[in-house]
Amino acid sequence: MTYTIRQTRREDWERLRELRLAALQDPIAPMAFYEPYEEAVRLTRGEWERRASGRESATFIGEAESGSWGGMVGAFVKHRVVHVVGVYMLPEHRGTGLARELMRAAIEWAGGHEVRLRVHENNKRAARFYESLGFRPTGGSDADPRDPALRAFELSLKTG
Repeated sequence: MTYTIRQTRREDWERLRELRLAALQDPIAPMAFYEPYEEAVRLTRGEWERRASGRESATFIGEAESGSWGGMVGAFVKHRVVHVVGVYMLPEHRGTGLARELMRAAIEWAGGHEVRLRVHENNKRAARFYESLGFRPTGGSDADPRDPALRAFELSLKTG
């Protein structure tokens, strides 16, 4: 399948909301996202427009030839490090190479800065995928806020 990879714009807010809410309802969501569906569904139009506008961050989407969105990757800068968040592919778009294309867009957007992300200890498939892109463990981790006995491990990609 062929995708057009691009950043979302303010006018994409409704489609971004739809994709994010689908992500948060996916059975993998507890391992991949800390934002609860119940909180995201209550966000205002203005908040969704801000998320889509890319002023403080970037969200990359993969648009199929049909015009449907297959997935997304978010990124933001904090202390000269680009943090990748919100990586999600709709089930019918998994295994198509879309995730790799979206991650490449986020890494390119980083402009040579270090790129970091977190992966849940139970999400082995995602960990293997990120490692295939060159990400390596930093040694850092956080407790899963829903189950403090579980961890999310930080991975880093040095670019530039």
